[in-house]
Amino acid sequence: MCLIVIATAIFLGVFTWRSEESIRLAGYFLQLIGMVFAIRGLLRVRAHFGQTPLRRLFIAWLKRFPKWRRNVVIGVGAANIALSGMKARIEVWAPDNPSDPVEKRIEGIVKNLEIIRNELRGHDSSIEELKDSHEEHKKLVAEQTKRLEKDIHTDLESLHTSDLITSLVGLVWLTVGITMSTLAPELYAWL
Repeated sequence: MCLIVIATAIFLGVFTWRSEESIRLAGYFLQLIGMVFAIRGLLRVRAHFGQTPLRRLFIAWLKRFPKWRRNVVIGVGAANIALSGMKARIEVWAPDNPSDPVEKRIEGIVKNLEIIRNELRGHDSSIEELKDSHEEHKKLVAEQTKRLEKDIHTDLESLHTSDLITSLVGLVWLTVGITMSTLAPELYAWL
């Protein structure tokens, strides 16, 4: 389409009507449609990246101008928020008294050993849960990364195959149009 429009403009401006004014008008026509296509493509690229449309920015800019009569009310308030969080851990331990009989001391040691075993079981199960959770998280992150890479690739492909090409076509038309308009006397004299 880009080349057909350029060929049509050159054919009509240079060969059909064959005058300096027709070359200049064909160049102006190419400039005009080139600017429209370039601006349209660039605005769509802006929208593609989620930027605020220029129309809304312009309206927001106009709204920032001060109005003539405005009643201004200033309110002052205060608030206090206090948050606290704590964790507590209680440890039960059988004391070892050297004056107690050996059987009672051994019974206390066995109780303490059982407490240690129970804590170790709890820690072991917590570690296993953390390992499982970590493996699941790794799989989830890998899937999300693949999905994100695919989305980025699709997004870039969409950007490069749609609106950016429109802008480039517009810029090519603009360049050819400027060349034809600027060099109209030379082109006419050359032909």
